[in-house]
Amino acid sequence: MIYYEDNFLPQEQFLALKKKVESKYTPIQPKELFVDYDYKIEPDKFILPIARTGNWIDSCVPQAYECIPALQKMQDTMIRLGVQELQNWSSWFQYSVDTMRLPPHRDQAVRKSEPKDTYTAVIYTSDWQPGWGGEFVVGEPVFNSDGLVESLTNFTHEIEPKPNRLTIWSREEWHMVNKLTVNDPNYVRSFFGTSWSSVESEFIDKDQNPYQRFYFTER
Repeated sequence: MIYYEDNFLPQEQFLALKKKVESKYTPIQPKELFVDYDYKIEPDKFILPIARTGNWIDSCVPQAYECIPALQKMQDTMIRLGVQELQNWSSWFQYSVDTMRLPPHRDQAVRKSEPKDTYTAVIYTSDWQPGWGGEFVVGEPVFNSDGLVESLTNFTHEIEPKPNRLTIWSREEWHMVNKLTVNDPNYVRSFFGTSWSSVESEFIDKDQNPYQRFYFTER
C-alpha cells in the first residue's frame, strides 16, 4: 500500500510540529548526545517511547504535545484506508543532509506483524523545492549475484517530500530515497516518522536487505 495526502494538518498544527522537529529535541535521550551530532552517521532520532495504540497521548505529554494532532490524524487516516487492529506504534524525527541518499530497501516488519501489516507513516516538515532531490521512490527490486538488492526498476511512485505531505506505505514495499541535491551544506531534510503494526502473526521476515538501515553519501 502506498498513500499520500497534501496539506495533511491545519497550518497552525503543522507549524508547531515543524518547529518541534527542527528543534532536534529528544526526551528519551540525553541532550549531550546532540553535541557535534552528525546526521550522516545516525539520521534517525527516537523521540517518544514505543507504546500500545491508545497510550500514545500519555507519551506525548508534556514534552511533545505538538505531535498529538499528527498521531491522531495518522491513526484515523489508516483506519479510513482499511487498516484494522492497530497494535503498537513508535515515532522518531529523521534528518538528512545534502548529498545523502537511502539505497533500495524494504522496511523491516515489527512486533509480530507481517510486512504487509506493518506501516510507516511520515509527515515531511522541511522546506523543499523541485531540484532539491530526496524523493521517495517505489519500485521492483533488482538482485545482484549475491542475492542483494542493488537497484529498483519499474517505478510505481516518485513522491516529492513536500512540507505537510503525509506519506504511508506498508513495509512490503521496496523503496529508496533519491540523493539530496540542494547544494547547501546547512540544509536539513526532516520529517516526523511513525511505525504502526496491525494484525499480529508468528511470521518472521528473513528476506531483508542488510543495508536497509544505512544511509549513503556521495563523495
